[in-house]
Amino acid sequence: MADEYVELDPEIDSEGDLGDLLARRDIKFRSLTLRNFLSYRDATLQFSDFVALVGPNSSGKSNAVAAIKLLRDIPTHGLPNAVRRRGGFDQLRHRSEGRPYDPALRLEFQFGSSEPSHYELSLSSVAGKRYEVKRESARLCLGNEIWGFDSNGRRVEVTGTGEERPIPVAPGQSALSTGNLPAFVLQSVLQSMQAVEINPSRVADLQEPSSTKEFEPDGSNVTSVFESLSMRRRTDLVDQLSAIVPGIAKIELRNLADRQTLAFFQETESKDRIFLAKQMSDGTLRTFGILLAMLQLSTPSLLVIEEPEIAIHVGAMTTLVDILRQQSSSSQVMITTHSADIVNSLPIESLRVVWTENGESRLAPVSEHTRDVVRRGLMTPGELLRADSLDPEL
Repeated sequence: MADEYVELDPEIDSEGDLGDLLARRDIKFRSLTLRNFLSYRDATLQFSDFVALVGPNSSGKSNAVAAIKLLRDIPTHGLPNAVRRRGGFDQLRHRSEGRPYDPALRLEFQFGSSEPSHYELSLSSVAGKRYEVKRESARLCLGNEIWGFDSNGRRVEVTGTGEERPIPVAPGQSALSTGNLPAFVLQSVLQSMQAVEINPSRVADLQEPSSTKEFEPDGSNVTSVFESLSMRRRTDLVDQLSAIVPGIAKIELRNLADRQTLAFFQETESKDRIFLAKQMSDGTLRTFGILLAMLQLSTPSLLVIEEPEIAIHVGAMTTLVDILRQQSSSSQVMITTHSADIVNSLPIESLRVVWTENGESRLAPVSEHTRDVVRRGLMTPGELLRADSLDPEL
């Protein structure tokens, strides 16, 4: 639960007002459809509280994550920069038999127990490997209120808010930049998703104090994020880390001249020791960064972690996944993984199989007959993964 409260419009009542819903990040993501996006021709990722994407290297797991990163970047950096950060428009387009196709994304989500909402973005090509917004639309359901907008890339029509006058939008820009009320709400929704790729060396570095309390994906501002935590969250963080790294008893912020670092207090049978972040193992720093991302002040509604097993030994890795699963009842979690040990620790229903067929990525839950094999105890999910026998639902 977020520690901050953002008050917006007290007249809106949907399990509490809109400000309360957004401040609590009371948002559940239902699905993400990718059409002609990178290696995907047409695929839908079904979310749940905890989802693991499994599949061979280069099958398309990272491309599904790239779609989430693109959506997250639109309100933060603007659509043109969000596209550039993914390699440019021409790189986003799916190619089949040498022909490029124009990409489109559809995100479905839900505020509390309201009806499902959605956001769609479709881009098309123009000369010079550039793009234009072909269509962008949203339908937001908040209790009895239904808001929305529809854009053809040149003007935006807003519905449900009394804003009847069309709003112009600059070429190549998202309707989210126009400042209408549905766009403002949708910005908060997209920013509540976060993908992290913890770089232990950035966590270990001496860091400049920052006023930005939102977790940087590589962990380069962990000191400032840690400093912003309430005492309860700091205690939770220490408890969770100590379950993975035995003996961790306390974590403190240390100021060194104009830089900051973290000190880890570890209790051992012989004596208690204090280690600065630079002295901790890559696995411990990566684990710490993932846990901190989950507990940050603006708790993500959806936290995406690529290959959490990197640099973490098996026992610690499965404990970390158990902790993430416990947290996923309040914040959804998605991971990508190659680890049979992680897969063995998850319910078969949590797995989403990613594979390549005829040059395009496909994505689906595990088939019912494969689930039955697991339920009957004939094979474990990890054994099926090692044998390349996690059959998808077709």
